[in-house]
Amino acid sequence: MPVISPSAFSSPVSRAVAANDAAASVPAVLREKVRRLEGANSAQRRGRAASVKLGIPAIDALLPEGGLLTGALHEIEAGPGPSGRVAPHDGAAMGFAAHLLGRFGPGTILWCRHASGPSDATPYAPALSSWFDPARLLMVMSRRDEDLFWAMEEGLRCPGIAAVLGETRAADPTAGRRLSLAAEKNGVPALLLRAQPGPPQSVCATRWRIISAPSASTPGLTDVGAARWRVELRRNRFGTPSADEIPSWLVEWNDETHCLAVVPQALHGPAGARFEERLVG
Repeated sequence: MPVISPSAFSSPVSRAVAANDAAASVPAVLREKVRRLEGANSAQRRGRAASVKLGIPAIDALLPEGGLLTGALHEIEAGPGPSGRVAPHDGAAMGFAAHLLGRFGPGTILWCRHASGPSDATPYAPALSSWFDPARLLMVMSRRDEDLFWAMEEGLRCPGIAAVLGETRAADPTAGRRLSLAAEKNGVPALLLRAQPGPPQSVCATRWRIISAPSASTPGLTDVGAARWRVELRRNRFGTPSADEIPSWLVEWNDETHCLAVVPQALHGPAGARFEERLVG
């Protein structure tokens, strides 16, 4: 027999107030857990994994679901080098972003850019080939930041898109929320790449700062060693550690295995202890 609740005859306003009161009584941690589960189910319904491992166990252990969430917004920014300045075109931040894009599986990679000037060149395809096939790349050039965010949001809704990246210096809280919701609904990761540190997006699941680090050349030779980056996890919304802690790792790229690995402490001690160091990447 159908059962009609007395609340069905109440006004829409009173029902909305009751719903808000009920939501307020639910702990914030539980609400976030339910939201993550809904996002994971959305990604799995579309044949995608809820998270993707970065291939670095020390970092994956801190991330929710043991990897980078696919249906979420992630932010990557360049950090200051040894001189204290940030390069206009930081290769370390772009390289880390390309590494993440290569982990998200098959499909088209949508890369949206807002050129900052005539000298702002597009990413170099042969360099990107270290992380993914450049033939998968679809590049969108926009004249305004509003157009860039619109293209990203539309790309997140398109079938066959593996990931969407936006390269911009702008920070729009409204656009950030829209991108986060579109990524969560469709199970497609969205990345914001900033060549300069900017106002952070509070809705992003993770925020990374990537800094070029001195590489180690072969003892007795004057060659340039493998690229090394200092990776800082400045925000980890659904994982550990707490917000007041910023874990940091020194990682090195291996051209043979096409993977990043944490450099052991013994190999990045005082300069000149075992290797000659040069800045690369």
